[in-house]
Amino acid sequence: MDTLAIDDSPPLPVHRPSCVAELGELVKQARAAGQGVYPAGGRTTLDVGLPPLKPGFVVDTTALKAVIDYPARDLTVTVGAGLTLAALQAELAREGQWLPVDVAVPEKATLGGALALNQSGPRRYGYSTLRDYVIGISFVTDDGVEVKAGGRVVKNVAGYDLMKLQIGAHGTLGVITQMTLKVRPRPEASTVVAFGCSTDALGPVLDRLHDSRSRPVAVEVLNGEAWRSLGRGPDFASDWVVAVGFEEKAVTVAWQRDTLLAELRNGPARDVTELPDAAGLWADLTALQLRPESVVIGKTSVPPSRTAAVLASARGLVHAHGLNGIVWIHGEDQPEAAVLRRCPVAAKRSRPVWGTPPPAWELMRHVKRTLDPDDVFNPGRLFGDL
Repeated sequence: MDTLAIDDSPPLPVHRPSCVAELGELVKQARAAGQGVYPAGGRTTLDVGLPPLKPGFVVDTTALKAVIDYPARDLTVTVGAGLTLAALQAELAREGQWLPVDVAVPEKATLGGALALNQSGPRRYGYSTLRDYVIGISFVTDDGVEVKAGGRVVKNVAGYDLMKLQIGAHGTLGVITQMTLKVRPRPEASTVVAFGCSTDALGPVLDRLHDSRSRPVAVEVLNGEAWRSLGRGPDFASDWVVAVGFEEKAVTVAWQRDTLLAELRNGPARDVTELPDAAGLWADLTALQLRPESVVIGKTSVPPSRTAAVLASARGLVHAHGLNGIVWIHGEDQPEAAVLRRCPVAAKRSRPVWGTPPPAWELMRHVKRTLDPDDVFNPGRLFGDL
């Protein structure tokens, strides 16, 4: 049997259930034995969170990858949690549709893992996050039973919204088995307008973009080190590089591009350039969230009005979703409120991995104790010792 170590845990046996019933039996066995169940998919974000708290085994969900129902005319799709983002996008592309969510390493990352961390990327500004596309979900509870919430239609308001509990729960409330997602028609055209600006001008530039008549789907800000790490041209001789993306019908994209160029003409923007391969740029920027060379990666969320100030004080490789207020910093110098998406295991025992606890933290712990009283699912990885 394969084994897998999470952080500095002893090697954990890996089970790969082929169906939900088999998964349910494994969960029952773990609970009876006082063990933990550690869900895993593409294994792209196993270093996120605290170390495992107790022995147990890994449940590999990658066999649960079926496309269960795809009524393309309804713009919905129901799939297994082990399906990768890339495989889902390939299936949707046959009908001219897509899920407009950026996830790093999409050829490996599974939908279940992406939901568990509510992952997103540059285009969250225009399309929102994965959380807003889930209309139905199924998961296995601590008694080995599959529970369903939501449904397969967009206008579904019946019952408790258990979907939102699972999204971003780090797999601590159950093992997600399948989900129903809203999807969208693929945009006809896309482009990126990029330019440089100084640190002093960054705040006014972001204000101007916020007030722009154009409606971008992404506004990314990178310091020079981050931009150079992408290996893309041109070489902007500025403190910061701002990339503004548009996706829509071809005529709409052209109008938005021209509108933005006119708005930037008499401002502090330098070396304004239209970049090819918009999709490739967003993929590269999303991949920075898991940059292999970075030992420490932190994510800070601030009011969008404070983004420029946070960026100006940051050190190291830095990039941000400029109008969302989300700043990624690579390096040891992290703000106190930063969520550490990656850091050495030893540091996880002495640093607040999840940053400043939100006001609802104790409520979240209460939900965990209520739905998983024996701490079966991912024990220790979110809250530490309950």
